[in-house]
Amino acid sequence: MEVKETGSRSTNRKIVCASVSSSRRSRMKQKLSWLPMMPIIVLLVGCSSAPPMVFQNNSHRQVHSLRLEDLQKVQFYLSRDVVAQHQDASGMKSLLLPGLTPGVATSEGPTWIRVSFREGGVDVPFITDPQQPDGRYWIATEVAGSKEFKRISDLPEKSFLYKGVQYNVVSGADALLLFDWESWNRVVETRKTTEGRRVTDK
Repeated sequence: MEVKETGSRSTNRKIVCASVSSSRRSRMKQKLSWLPMMPIIVLLVGCSSAPPMVFQNNSHRQVHSLRLEDLQKVQFYLSRDVVAQHQDASGMKSLLLPGLTPGVATSEGPTWIRVSFREGGVDVPFITDPQQPDGRYWIATEVAGSKEFKRISDLPEKSFLYKGVQYNVVSGADALLLFDWESWNRVVETRKTTEGRRVTDK
């Protein structure tokens, strides 16, 4: 049996259906209105903080003539975990520096920078090769009986000298010195570029 609605009931149903349809379209437009803004939101989130970068001798230090007082204003980091161990009569002793541990420069030389990753702890040296066009800074160690630093990864037996004791480097012998771009850029922006002088016509 087919039932047909007539009169005011049919008219009311049409009005209700039209109202529901209009409400759905309105909600759909509100949802779609966010779509054009999504790439902008993603871009802002992605640019909120830059990851640490590899510190290079020429581009980031020599060109800007950074001295110790400048380097101490730059936030440094370790590129990867470094684990060193030493066995003695009392048992196994270990040194651990987790990757991305923040550090501060404590001293510097023409081809090296010492960085402290813990107050009261050992200052870890990093050295660069001046023969490289834009050398990186690699984790290094003091040489017993000398004031020289040697890149740990270049040593036949990869070790780290800590308070006169040789620790065997189990992992992280190729760790690099990283830096925070924003802290470095604030230092560089204070540099004044010499504009030079031109010969004037008399």
